[in-house]
Amino acid sequence: MPFIYLGTGWFIGIWAASALNLPIGILLLGGFIALIGFMLWRDNRRAKLIWLGVLFAALGGGRYFLSLPHFDQSSLSTYNDRGEVTVEGVIVAEPDVRDTYINLRINADQLTRPDRTTIPINGLLLTRPARPSEVRYGDRVRVSGELVAPPEFATFSYKDFLARQGIYSMIDRPRLSVIAHDQGSPILAAIFAFRDRARTVIAQILPEPSASLLTGILLGDDSGLPADVQDEFRRTGTTHIIAISGYNITILIGILAYITIGFVGRRRAFFVMLIGLTAYAVMVGGSASVVRATVMGLLLLWADYLGRQYAAPNALFASGLLMTALDPNTLFDIGFQLSFVATLGLMIYARPFATVTEKWLTRLFSNDLARQIVGVLNDAVLVTLAAQVATLPLLVYYFRQLSLVALIVNPLVLPAQTGVMVFGLMALIPGLIVLPVGQVLGWLAWVFLAWTLGVIHIFAALPNAALPVDYVAPIWIAAYYGILLSVTWYLKRPIDHRPKKIAQLLTRRKAIVIGGLLLVLMGVAWSWQPDRQLHVIALNVEDHPVLVRTAAGHTVLIGGSRSPSGLLAALGGQLPFWERTIDVLIMPRAETQQLNSLVAVLDRYTVKQVMAVDVPTTNRAGNDWQAALTAKALRPIDLQTIELAPTIVIDFDQASVIINDLLAIGASERAAINVIAAPADRLPDTPQVIFGWTSLSDPRAISVPDGGTLDLVLTDLGLSYTLR
Repeated sequence: MPFIYLGTGWFIGIWAASALNLPIGILLLGGFIALIGFMLWRDNRRAKLIWLGVLFAALGGGRYFLSLPHFDQSSLSTYNDRGEVTVEGVIVAEPDVRDTYINLRINADQLTRPDRTTIPINGLLLTRPARPSEVRYGDRVRVSGELVAPPEFATFSYKDFLARQGIYSMIDRPRLSVIAHDQGSPILAAIFAFRDRARTVIAQILPEPSASLLTGILLGDDSGLPADVQDEFRRTGTTHIIAISGYNITILIGILAYITIGFVGRRRAFFVMLIGLTAYAVMVGGSASVVRATVMGLLLLWADYLGRQYAAPNALFASGLLMTALDPNTLFDIGFQLSFVATLGLMIYARPFATVTEKWLTRLFSNDLARQIVGVLNDAVLVTLAAQVATLPLLVYYFRQLSLVALIVNPLVLPAQTGVMVFGLMALIPGLIVLPVGQVLGWLAWVFLAWTLGVIHIFAALPNAALPVDYVAPIWIAAYYGILLSVTWYLKRPIDHRPKKIAQLLTRRKAIVIGGLLLVLMGVAWSWQPDRQLHVIALNVEDHPVLVRTAAGHTVLIGGSRSPSGLLAALGGQLPFWERTIDVLIMPRAETQQLNSLVAVLDRYTVKQVMAVDVPTTNRAGNDWQAALTAKALRPIDLQTIELAPTIVIDFDQASVIINDLLAIGASERAAINVIAAPADRLPDTPQVIFGWTSLSDPRAISVPDGGTLDLVLTDLGLSYTLR
């Protein structure tokens, strides 16, 4: 299984380059060492594959760096947040129609700036005109509005989500006009036109929400499903039903094989099915999970065409390697992660679960009856259990809830999905030609659709069908998979080998290595001990919120940032990695743009007390802030003097925070030292020192580089500061 080693190394390399920002020199050194190791151990097959995996890790990291964007004056995102602009370009994806707006992806090539000068540019633009708006793939359009960077929310970075798709700019609710038609690929235009026609036919064949569910299952478009129905799927752990994956591709291969082999023969049928699967993947949107399943399906067909054995694990890792080689950001796609891990879980655990279940049942029933029971349970229960075991931490991490009824609901609705696809296609294909025929056959599909929706609705309505889960740190995800893989490896060993293997793990050399690692961790922990000084740190992030660390180790966060991910990263860099508590969170201003970051802090940290001004709930940010406070059972108190420790007193001068009547976060006459993160209307006369991130024409001012971190240390001997 060489692709398992190569793919694993490749994935680790991409992740490490992204998360750790490894310099290219480290990657080159790692690749060079891997080549030497490969040459030295070329006679040992396993060692050779391991060194190849290390080499591919270096190559994967290099591929990630090559994929990073480079911005200049011709880049669309350079003109974000500079006022209203007019952009021209071609719609390069099928319009994503929602209830009140349409998502359009435009390959922009021309921009008119606020001063009415027009320049050539390049870059993808996401824009959201209001419905109705008659546009389609391939239209050249002109859109006008405020060009902005995508936003970041408290628990989800839409900015990062779009960046992984190459989109760094958006215009919400623009003025839009169509300049020309048919400027895209005629092949894609034909495929999207067919999809649109199929969507219309399904809507005429079936009532809602059955029509929208069938559209999601067959065409990969679930935008028509009502929000409450989508929530029911999430609560019951059945969202995978409306996400096209390997199950759908397998059924499609079976249908295509049944139709084509009898007409053109097995050899020629390969090419027909290859074209059919590729066209289907494009038609349903080409999401990462669809592409992964399609590539594996094509490899299966190719193996059959060549008369070779098909190795599913090799095909899985080969498909992942190919996809991430074309676009390394695919590795971070939620759909790709869930479909990849679920498929791997099926390969590893489905058969062992069936074997163990059969052994248990033979104690109660005859061997034949036990085998028959397992045959019934396998597809309905055991396969679901295998996928759940593999994907559980990812589901909890991304969706923040744990379905308690998933193992009951999935066995009830999964068997019906074959009927949904088969009878749905039987209704759709004739319906495209003669609509009344499709309407008659559609009722066969409706039976299975109604059963699916009905079962999910009943179980979703049960109390505690899904438990909400707080933020789960990635370290616990890694721990889960580490334990799961260790247990799997142990149980895969023959029984008589297990004690020997355990003894090998506990050799003196490995004990020394583990002890060394523990000593390093203890040293790191010791280095984070409070130094008995007061630190006031203006963080290296937009708006420069301030983190106060007292001599006793108490933590105060003052203000927020426009970037939730930036604020969380800055806190992670200043606090010990085990520290998840903030004693006081102070919000002296109702800055709407900073609320999302503070909601993210409430989500990730245990905040003991919130001191804040009143926040209006007239927008999403205000509503999210109030909801987060309610969820954490926190009741903010008004801005008032507090004694954080016997020697630490925090007071206020309007919106400026005063610490020990010595230092002000903001402009204030009361403090000798001012830390000013934003432009101030005037500079106080009294302070002797002013730290500012903007140019200040004052001899007392100390300029801090934009993006720099300021660390003020207050001791009995006075004040010292560090800029970095």
